Amino acid sequence: MDLYAELGVTPQAEPEVIRAAFRALAQRYHPDRQAGASSLWAAKMVRINQAYSVLSQPEQRRAYDASRCTPAPRFVSSQIHLTTNGASVRNMQPFLTTYDARGRLHTFV
Repeated sequence: MDLYAELGVTPQAEPEVIRAAFRALAQRYHPDRQAGASSLWAAKMVRINQAYSVLSQPEQRRAYDASRCTPAPRFVSSQIHLTTNGASVRNMQPFLTTYDARGRLHTFV
């Protein structure tokens, strides 16, 4: 979860801007202010509170900014594997695994 995106501010935003964005979002998504608010709105409010609790503390914000600057995972080439159901070699089916630019694993049969 990107905390800055959750509050709708840029990483260069001043503390006053972060506070104002939090207050505006809290007024909009707070479950007590909405008649018949769904659980989605409550979950959104939880994420807003978490983002503000980190970004409002200068030392926690510095630590978060440092963790955001980790290098992207390098690209790993595709690999073809064979899998069996344990019965025989004839039942082997190839499948392909790849990693995208964000490091997520994808498997194709």
